[in-house]
Amino acid sequence: MNKEKNVIAYLEVWGENNGEINRKLLTEGARIANRLGGSLSVMIVGGPVDDLALLEAYGVSSVYHVEGARLSPYSPEVFVWAAGEILKDISFRLLLFAHTDRGSELAPRVASYLNTAAVSDCIDIRIREETLFYARLVYGGQFEQEVSCTVLPEVATIMPEAFDVRETEDTTLPVALHTVTVEVPPDIVGSVSLERIPPDYRTVDILYAKRIIGAGSGCGNLGLVEELSHLLEGSVATTRPVVDDGFLPKERMIGQTGKTVSPQLYIALGISGSPHHVAGIQQTKKIFSVNKDPRALIFNVSDAGFICDLNALLPKLIDRIKLFRDEGCP
Repeated sequence: MNKEKNVIAYLEVWGENNGEINRKLLTEGARIANRLGGSLSVMIVGGPVDDLALLEAYGVSSVYHVEGARLSPYSPEVFVWAAGEILKDISFRLLLFAHTDRGSELAPRVASYLNTAAVSDCIDIRIREETLFYARLVYGGQFEQEVSCTVLPEVATIMPEAFDVRETEDTTLPVALHTVTVEVPPDIVGSVSLERIPPDYRTVDILYAKRIIGAGSGCGNLGLVEELSHLLEGSVATTRPVVDDGFLPKERMIGQTGKTVSPQLYIALGISGSPHHVAGIQQTKKIFSVNKDPRALIFNVSDAGFICDLNALLPKLIDRIKLFRDEGCP
């Protein structure tokens, strides 16, 4: 088997969603390896090997488990050095990261360590005549860019929300576990994480928000929207007309001339659903909409839609949420 057709997935070992993210990495890595006629391996740095059965189900052939005394607490320079020292002796075609905080931080540095390049925030990886083409959204999601690498090995990060998890397949092939203990030189350590602080939903960039409350021009009372966002621990976002009227800053705007978001939940309040705005929410998992116009275009892209007056709905909804929170009432 040609070693330059093999794929290595760099698994996440931190974060509340790392299990789902890793299954998406395995799904995509297995697909690419199969198309290229190679094998899938995984790399785990600074964390445990939790589930070999899961890796076997995705057809993983080898696990490179890197451990060492200086791998805790997390330091990007140390992790890059540790991963690079192992990878430089392995022949592979593609090293695949998730585009998370750490994945996006490590991928370009590891690529530099290996004297190659990295392609970030991919929404698809296509294969034509054994060449990998990486699809990325540009200009706020208005256009799609497709690029390919001219050097090997290739390094890429994928947007987890843009990929699905494939059902695992039964396999009898055992996984080869290679545990390597690295002695990191002291002068490699350049920075150390002192504390991991969760983002504040009120100030976090909407690019990274898990729940977003979208306030459109149909919202008569932004104070109620703010109160609802606090109760749901969601970030407030908006459309261009609200920004143009000076009610919310431009960094909170979603759309072709704003930001492209990918939350778990997007609640669109008084938003008509123009194509410019919808272009920025296409990667959202669930969209709930409220609008008094039954013909509002936002309903066409919503998982659930409610036709009513927000001025009547929001006070009652807020009271109901407070009641549930304070007394546990249904």
